[in-house]
Amino acid sequence: MDSIADMWAREAINQRAADLERYQEAWAAYIGDMPDTLAIDPRTKINDNTKINYIRTVVDKGVSSLFGTGVTFNLDAAADTRTPPEEWLDECLRVNRFAVLLQKLGINGAIYGHPFLKIQLGAQYPRLINIPPEYVTVIGDPDDIEVVNAYIIQYTVIDLDGRPRDSRQTVERNEAGRWIVRDETRAAHGPWIVEQESVWPYDWPPIIDCQNLPCPNDYYGLPDVGRDVVALNRSVNFVLSNVQRIIRFHAHPKTVATGVTATQLDVSVDGLIILNAPGADLHNIEMTSDLSSSIEYFKRLREALHEVTRTPEVATGKLEGAGALSGVALRILYGPLEEKTNTKRLTYGEMLIELCRRLLEIGGFGNQNLVTIEWPAVVPANEVEERQVALMDEQIGASKDTLLTRLGFDADEEKEKRDAQGVDMADQLLTAFDRGAMPADNGNGKADAKRA
Repeated sequence: MDSIADMWAREAINQRAADLERYQEAWAAYIGDMPDTLAIDPRTKINDNTKINYIRTVVDKGVSSLFGTGVTFNLDAAADTRTPPEEWLDECLRVNRFAVLLQKLGINGAIYGHPFLKIQLGAQYPRLINIPPEYVTVIGDPDDIEVVNAYIIQYTVIDLDGRPRDSRQTVERNEAGRWIVRDETRAAHGPWIVEQESVWPYDWPPIIDCQNLPCPNDYYGLPDVGRDVVALNRSVNFVLSNVQRIIRFHAHPKTVATGVTATQLDVSVDGLIILNAPGADLHNIEMTSDLSSSIEYFKRLREALHEVTRTPEVATGKLEGAGALSGVALRILYGPLEEKTNTKRLTYGEMLIELCRRLLEIGGFGNQNLVTIEWPAVVPANEVEERQVALMDEQIGASKDTLLTRLGFDADEEKEKRDAQGVDMADQLLTAFDRGAMPADNGNGKADAKRA
């Protein structure tokens, strides 16, 4: 009879398999592989399906707001120069192309709800590997879902002979609390064969992960793109596809002749139409509707999609009717995106701080290092307003160092530059004076004549 732990593990794997359909649906929507909402005429093969990928816009904008072009890690923010541990960490992250890796983690988190990163030991620096979330199953403690007992990474590859082969890596905690890494493989769903097994040399596992958005009562986090968002995007495409079909059939006027047969209708070479019958009539039928109701419905669906994903349209560059925006207006408009980003900073921030601690331990700098993270700004700044406020703050007593730091400058570096400029200016004045290019004060408030 299976133990409770075995039953829990099997249930976790089965539940993870049930999530694959949602994963595949969200990923297909992100890459633009969306189903047709209208049937294609088998005779004409004309395709009126119109597809706009708002899913990718939502995901990419969320990742950009969270990570920008990268984040900065500091061990000692007050230090004038980077310390040796910081320099080692900077180089380790540079070798791993960490700015791009962050983008990949953010995209996986937004689509699947839970990013995973594997640490692989190397000769000089460890390698950081982004793991597709659909490959990973987490076996938790039945009494505490946040306690991980094992990670299972399983996927299918095609070997050199062209045959499918299952590969599995299990990272599990043994009775002594050490992490065991076991690599297995099997062919055609046969028995698993252990290829290698080793004890991980650190107290923490080589896999690190986090929730994208907090999800209570579950180990895995919430995605930015749920099934409701995918369905909304399909509805948008359905409305636009119908508009496209209506326009194709009815956008052009149709000429109608009454009281005349086809043989009585004469179209001469110069374009003059002659009706050879008394009482005949010729007129055009035009579409009387401008489809305003359909267009309005499309706008409402688009607004709903932006609202439920907390990605304001202004954040995607839509400024129609917005006019000049003040700093306060920008913060109000960006409010939903800023709130979502701040929530993500809590989840991703914990993962990144722990990742840096583990990397520094691998680098030989101990296991008690805690970094601070400098995140990019979410809301675009109104630089004119910022400087006006800085001038007012200076008038009420704020120091220049504080104001420069708030505006994104390094106060010490700027002071050194100002001092250097002052020395250069003094040297230039003395040189000009020695060359007689400027008059000198004779002590009586009057200038001496220019020297020869």
